[in-house]
Amino acid sequence: MTELKDYRNLFPSLNQERGGLPPIYFDNACMTLKPQPVIDAILDYYNRYPACGERSTHWFAAQVDKGVEESRQAIRQLIGASSIKEIVFTKNTTEAINLVTQSLRWNPEDVVLTTDKEHNSNLCPWQELVARGVIARHRAVPSDDENRFSLEAFREVIEQEADKVRMVSLCHSSNLDGTYIPTDVLKEVVRLTKDANPAAFVFLDAAQSVPHKRVNVKDLGVDFIAFSVHKMCGPTGVGVLYGRKELLNDESVIQPFIVGGGTVEDTHLFGHPRYFKAPYKFEAGLQNYAGIIGAGAAARFLMDVGPERIAEHERALNRALTERLQEFPEIKILGPRDPDERSGICTFYLLKPATRFSDSEPDIDEKLDGRANIMIRKGTFCVHSWYHAHEEQFDAFWEGFRPTLFRASFYLYNTLEEVELFASTMSRILKEIADLPTFAGG
Repeated sequence: MTELKDYRNLFPSLNQERGGLPPIYFDNACMTLKPQPVIDAILDYYNRYPACGERSTHWFAAQVDKGVEESRQAIRQLIGASSIKEIVFTKNTTEAINLVTQSLRWNPEDVVLTTDKEHNSNLCPWQELVARGVIARHRAVPSDDENRFSLEAFREVIEQEADKVRMVSLCHSSNLDGTYIPTDVLKEVVRLTKDANPAAFVFLDAAQSVPHKRVNVKDLGVDFIAFSVHKMCGPTGVGVLYGRKELLNDESVIQPFIVGGGTVEDTHLFGHPRYFKAPYKFEAGLQNYAGIIGAGAAARFLMDVGPERIAEHERALNRALTERLQEFPEIKILGPRDPDERSGICTFYLLKPATRFSDSEPDIDEKLDGRANIMIRKGTFCVHSWYHAHEEQFDAFWEGFRPTLFRASFYLYNTLEEVELFASTMSRILKEIADLPTFAGG
């Protein structure tokens, strides 16, 4: 078996230097780097058979069709789906979630439940349904004191709403702090949801879980999941919607909302089109064939590495970074104290008055990048709603100022040596800030 550290050599972007130093890429929750097998698969399409699939029968088209279906098969295997007909290709997680929100047949009294820390992609589509009067309301299940999913809170909310709940849509792993819903808890969520309303659905935003851990949709018992290939060593512009085959083909439950070329088996000038079966009726127009073929290469690459090995490696890196950051009294880590509960994400912020800043945001991320090529993320990570809901919590430290969040997120090619360099560079930056007269003087 190939050692995990040896896979790092397959990522060309890591085999370069700037200022005599290699890159240290800790922005993996946003997008992962691309290994050579994925790059080769994309180039192979453009170099050898850059034709249209699904329509023609010639030599090049046949290779496109074969590549696309092989990618469906690889994705199916990666997530444990029953059939390739359950794999719908989209542009990204956002489009996959919107596909479901716009395609399901809703009732005006329906209720949608999410967590209180959803990415905008799993919040805005449901809010839009409420705003347009398509459904009755959206409710957010509050997290516990350590920002974890609370089964007790979920049980309380679903008991209040009972058979009104039509959709439960949850982030499987949070891009905010890395917390995740354990499998046994998620299975209980499915049971409670179906008991409350057998016609209800459970949807997982799996953008931060499929690339980082073993996800088996049959074992979980969920109805839909969505994820983006650019977060799992694949190309940009490709996402996946998984849906149970019997649901995707039940026109009383779901219907395509973007239609035209590629979705129809036959049309007449007057009358209703006859659509293909899933997944094709949800894939309108000419597809991103190179990206889809690259997605299959990415799925095969991850299965070769092993999702369990990736998950354990990320936890080890998070444990190491957490231990080092706890040495700095200026830093507060977001989420559970136990790094194993935060997967491969370590989000932190600076405390007042230990470190005083003016109204401008601290530029720690820029300093890390400029000095040691260490790339992290700064901001609200598309979870503005959670950030605003917790402003009072931050006021205790920041006296009316909202802190800036910083996120370091790991993947299979990161190393303990990189974590140590991150911590030592942070130490120097924090000392410099504390020594500045503007800040040290109070």
